[in-house]
Amino acid sequence: MKKATVEDVARAAGVSTFTVSRALRDMQHVAPATKEKVLKAAEELQYTASKSAAALASGQTSRIALLCRERIAGWFMGELMDGLYDVLSPLSYDITVYRAGDTRQRKQFFTRLPANSNADAIILTGFSVTEQEQSALTDMGMPIVLVNSKDTGFSQGSVAVDDEDGEASAVRYLAALGHHRFCYVGRVDPLTSKTWGFDVRIRGYQNVIEDLGLIDCGAFHIDSDTPRSSRQAVASILSLPQRPTAICVWSDFHALSIVHELTKAGIRIPQDMSVIGFDGSDISAATGLSTIAQPARDIGRIAAKKALHLIAGEDLDEAHTTVPTTLEPRETTGPIRDNT
Repeated sequence: MKKATVEDVARAAGVSTFTVSRALRDMQHVAPATKEKVLKAAEELQYTASKSAAALASGQTSRIALLCRERIAGWFMGELMDGLYDVLSPLSYDITVYRAGDTRQRKQFFTRLPANSNADAIILTGFSVTEQEQSALTDMGMPIVLVNSKDTGFSQGSVAVDDEDGEASAVRYLAALGHHRFCYVGRVDPLTSKTWGFDVRIRGYQNVIEDLGLIDCGAFHIDSDTPRSSRQAVASILSLPQRPTAICVWSDFHALSIVHELTKAGIRIPQDMSVIGFDGSDISAATGLSTIAQPARDIGRIAAKKALHLIAGEDLDEAHTTVPTTLEPRETTGPIRDNT
């Protein structure tokens, strides 16, 4: 049996396709008698309204685009998307995910702009865009919401954790445990194959090191695409003439790899060295990793709500929201045992 179309319902009810769409979505300015005729015709024809038909009538797609730079299978993206889904799914909104995980993918997205005709708003997470890319996004004429981005001037809304304060709290906590010698382990930027040009976490780390008169033994970087990168970073740390007793790491994922390599080298955690990550991922709790937790799922919910308000043409009570982090000390950090 051929599937009924919106045109079939319109003919059966004796109204236009525009009226059918408005009646099926329970919108205003449709007479009760007309709505009843439409609903009866749709039921008899076993018609299910498609989103494409609704989009034709309303100019909206009931879809939000998400452009990310992180691994889609990673912890943060999973939690963020769960938060988006919590808000959008009950309202029958879909999420279309695009990834700019490397230079090729990034160029492809901003050249094609596939979300231009397939979404009502776009959420960007994980990276800052160039002036040319900002212009391309602005020209799309749809609301822009940013997640964890420092450049918010071209967006209508944003939500981010306070990365700088979060990392600063990690250093203050370890200093309170008696640690004086620190190092920082960041990550190589997958978009440029260079270290991050603007890493607010390391800035928070460096500021507290300076303020408290602590010793910075250096910064090292892990390349996720290089299997031996963590081992090389640990080897460099252990070869320092003056070893750190506390290591602050960019993420939980990388922190666990550092803990693994240190343990293999005979370093006791936390007796010889304390290690703290950043994220508050599920695996940090399961493995006893101390961390600075960010509420990724809540961030997704906040971003989704901002996007929906903007789509509806409403002003945001708070356009740019900063979400605090939480220190979660566990088994990988402890008091200094030997402060020589």
